[in-house]
Formats: sequence, structure tokens, C-alpha cells
Amino acid sequence: MAESESNIQQRSVSETAPPPPARSAGGGASPFRILKPGQGIHVRWGTAAAAGLLALAGAAFLSQEIVVFRFADNQYVRLLLPVLVFVAAAYGIFYLVGRKESVVDFLIATEGEMKKVNWSSRKEIWGATKIVIVTLLFLAFVLFVVDVLFIVFFNSIGVLRINLIQKLFGTGMTG
Repeated sequence: MAESESNIQQRSVSETAPPPPARSAGGGASPFRILKPGQGIHVRWGTAAAAGLLALAGAAFLSQEIVVFRFADNQYVRLLLPVLVFVAAAYGIFYLVGRKESVVDFLIATEGEMKKVNWSSRKEIWGATKIVIVTLLFLAFVLFVVDVLFIVFFNSIGVLRINLIQKLFGTGMTG
């Protein structure tokens, strides 16, 4: 029996392909191994730095507020507990940003999407800023005029009893 040409090609491809890398059974990997290193590195570092600042602020807050507890009478406890909380938070941050697959995939995808963003040029930003400033100044002027008209209207019907010219320009002018 003759083999068909497609069977021969499939067999030759499968014979020349390298075998998949063997995985060790029993989880011999280091607890500090980073999942997918080199991917999403900017977003991962930024997330870790921001979370680290929050952890540091939390440890500093704990070190100041721990004196209200009775067990914190010992100075070693007052020193060691915030340090332990910070170290635990730091490992938690490392675990989330470096090892938890769903979080790592999300951060990698986030960096990929950020690379696709069409960022505005300096000229476009400056033009948009000018438009916003002019619009706000115009709106402030319109609201000032409307406010003055309401003051004049309510003054004329007797609801308000103020001298608008004196209030706006001081006591030198009377009217």
C-alpha cells in the first residue's frame, strides 16, 4: 500500500519538530520566578511602584497608630510589625504583578493597547488648551452679565435692597 503525499508530509513535519519542553512535576520552580518576563514591563513596573508607595504609606500609618494597642508597649513590636506588614504587602504586590497569570495577562494587554493609542502632538494639545481657556473666559463673562441682570431685576421688583454700583465699585460712587 502506498502512503498518500499528505500523510508523508505530516509524518516528516512531526518527526523534525522539537519536542515540547519538559515540565518538572512537583513545582520545583522558585517562588520568585517572574511569569512572562520582558512582556508588559513598563505597566508592570508602574503598577508595582504605585502599589509599593501605597504599601509604604500603610506601613508608616501603622507605625504611627500602633501605640493605641496594649501589645505595642514593647518598642520591638512597634518597629517590627510595620516592617512585617510592608514585607508581606511587597510580596503580595510581587505575586500579583509578577506571578498571577490573570493579572499578568491583563497588564501585558494593557501595555499592548497603550502602544496602539494615537497620542496628540504638542501643537494639537496647545490648540485645544487655548480653545478651552477662551471658552471658559467667555462663559465666565456671560454668567457675570446674567448675574448682574438678575440683581438688577430683583432689585427693581423689591426683592433685593442693594446698591449695585456701590457694591461693585466701592463707596466713592453714589447713585
